[in-house]
Formats: sequence, C-alpha cells, structure tokens
Amino acid sequence: MRLGISTACFYPQPVEEILPILAGLGVHAVEVFFNTESEFSPRFYEQLGAQARQLGLDIVSVHPYTSLMEGLLLFSDYQRRTEDGLMQYQRYLECAAALGARFFTFHGERDMGHADDPARWARKCEVYRRLCGLAASCGVTLAQENVAWCRSRDPAFLSALYRDVPALRYTLDIKQAHRAGRHPREFIDAVGERLVNIHINDFSAEQSCLLPGAGTMDYADFFSRLRAAGYSGHALIEVYRSNFTGPDDLARAVSVLSRFLTV
Repeated sequence: MRLGISTACFYPQPVEEILPILAGLGVHAVEVFFNTESEFSPRFYEQLGAQARQLGLDIVSVHPYTSLMEGLLLFSDYQRRTEDGLMQYQRYLECAAALGARFFTFHGERDMGHADDPARWARKCEVYRRLCGLAASCGVTLAQENVAWCRSRDPAFLSALYRDVPALRYTLDIKQAHRAGRHPREFIDAVGERLVNIHINDFSAEQSCLLPGAGTMDYADFFSRLRAAGYSGHALIEVYRSNFTGPDDLARAVSVLSRFLTV
C-alpha cells in the first residue's frame, strides 16, 4: 500500500498552488479535487498535469466539485437532465484520463430516507452502468465513495449496487463511515475486492475528522483488515483545512502512517 494526500486538505487554496506543497511533504500519490467548472477545461488541466509530472507527483484519482449534485444531475426522473449530466461527466472523465488518474471518485444520490421501487432501481443501475462504460472508454475506473449524507452511507445499499453493476468499484472514507455510525470494516466486508482507493483520516468522540494520529483510530487493526481483504492500493490523507495549522502538521501525519504504508 502507498500513502498520498488529497488537494482537498488545503481548500480553498487554488489547486495549482497546492501541488508544490504536497511534493514538499515527500509524498508522490495525490488526489486532485477540482473546485469549479473552468478547472475541467483542457487549458487548465493540461497545465496542471505538466506541473504534477514536473514535481514527480502521481495523480491517482480525481474528485469533482459536482459530487454535491450527482443525485440531481444523474438520477432524477428528468431524463433530459440525466443525458446532459452524462455528457458533463464524460468531459470530467476525459480530464481524469489526461491527468493519468486511474480512479474517479463518485458520491451518487443524497439519502432522502426512501427505498427504490424495482423500476427506479433498474433505471439507477442503468445510469451507473453507463457511467462505468464512459469511464472505461477513457481508461478510468468509477469508484463509489461511502458518504454519510448519501445512499452510499449504507453497506447494504452498496452490496446491492455492486451485485447489479459489476464494473463499479469503491473508495472507502473513514470519517464518512464514522459519521454514518458505521465501522470501516462493515464497508470492507460489503465491497471486498472491489475496494480501489481510501480516504484516510482520524476521529475522536468529539470530532468526526482529524489528522491521522490525532484521534482514536486503530490503524494497526485497520491495515491488517485491508491486507486480509487483499487490498494493495493507495491511502490518501483527506481532512479539512480546519484540522491542521500548516504543512508541518501534515508531515507528522505522514510520519504516523508511514509505519503502515510506503510513502
């Protein structure tokens, strides 16, 4: 397993200013969190890709700012919006491919507290299959993330989704599992070998998101479970800017996790 960091840690600092900071921390794997539409234009991301290569950074995954709206864009009953949303995400996936990213992080629908009838479930799975197909045509893998305010908060939902959409893969986020009142192992058990990416953080009884090493997370047990499940991918530190004062704090988190991972 290999350690990295998400540019989301430094939001709202512009993403092109963040890459040199991450390179200075000694990590090589990064996730790029795009924060606005213009950043998905070739003029911007081609320069970003050149910058990453010059810094020796490997862009593992891309995360779109539209993750807040994916239910509305792609899974509503308004078919024209779904078609437009698929075209929009085609551009995003082309951007990910141009940056050399293997994975595209996806949130999906907001949890509105209701189950799907068979017809709606079939429509939803068809959209997921089309997204997975678009991703595959770009050489990228769609990776559904567990998110506390989304349907993906429930391991049973993910199990059903993966049963019916075989190409779909999974990003595990520790803080989001904690916020949903779930243990990360429940998601590891639900998705098994489909796990391809991890957002790693820490938590305590008082705070749901902390830098690794600042909370109560049992990393020895966590990484032992991952290895038992056959996971050998990346663990990308993803916290909020309010969780640390400066790069030195992130450097200490890298040191904490380096006992379990390769930097």
